Amino acid sequence: MQRTFSPVDLVQLPRIDANGSVALATAIEAAATPFQNLPPAIIDCLAQVGSDKQILLQALAKTPTGLLTVKEIDRRVDKVAGALHDVTAAWATLAEFIPEGEKGKILHERLFADGRRFLNFKVHEEWAAIETKLATIDRENLGGSVDAIGASPILVLLKQFQAEYGAIIGTTQPVEEAPEIRDSKAALLDSIRSYVIQVAASVKRGAPDTATRADLLLKPVREWESTKAAKESTPPATPV
Repeated sequence: MQRTFSPVDLVQLPRIDANGSVALATAIEAAATPFQNLPPAIIDCLAQVGSDKQILLQALAKTPTGLLTVKEIDRRVDKVAGALHDVTAAWATLAEFIPEGEKGKILHERLFADGRRFLNFKVHEEWAAIETKLATIDRENLGGSVDAIGASPILVLLKQFQAEYGAIIGTTQPVEEAPEIRDSKAALLDSIRSYVIQVAASVKRGAPDTATRADLLLKPVREWESTKAAKESTPPATPV
């Protein structure tokens, strides 16, 4: 097989979503700020990174969930899962009077024996706890009871946010990005790869200062991890 030497072949970047790509580009720009008189090739690549970052930001701004962060999806899941807890708890207080109250009581006992404590778990643990509750609804055919107490819209919304939650924290497959976001992200990552190559190429044998400079310029890429969760740091990103 013929070897190729394109930036994508030469430079491995961490698995990263659109928001993470913007954050990484911003970190790269910040790392370069203290340096004066960078080689023109590095300056040009850095400018391209900045330009492509702005294009991706514009694409993200057009997409309703494009700027969704771990903190925000965690907030949404907490709010919706908490609402389902509260609704079932409210109906459970009427169990002795009406059938819907009995259904609410059963749901509350089966799903929320631990109360609202799960909402304070670290993100991966919270995701797993909610996944277990959703699986219980399916396994025990509790969907009818959810519908009987008027909580089906809450359950639908929880399933939607749970899928996004898993994708953002890396527990499940990523939600497919809109074409404009996907293409803009790819362009930005290509620019970052080209930047890495130019910085590495600027190191001169016998000139240790150039190696030190390159090490500092590339520190954000070398040490990058995907966006950290509000409640727990996510595991290190895997290279792609």
